[in-house]
Amino acid sequence: MKFDPEAYSIMIRKEEIDDEILYVGRVAEFPNISVYEEDFATARNLVIDAIQTLKKIADENHQEFPPPYLATSTEFLDRASAFQ
Repeated sequence: MKFDPEAYSIMIRKEEIDDEILYVGRVAEFPNISVYEEDFATARNLVIDAIQTLKKIADENHQEFPPPYLATSTEFLDRASAFQ
């Protein structure tokens, strides 16, 4: 299977940090990844780049790389029904 960094659980949120509105990017599978940017696209691109960089390092060191979390479609339906 071909490596796809977009298969990971990426979240980009607008947050207020020190009286500044920033887009914060995080990856559930990699808790150490967090980026803080002024726009959504840059935050997303940096998160993707961070995942790709970690994968490259793992490959160079012949280490296993964590797969993306598998999300079932019912996971989101269950959460949505909680709000009804």
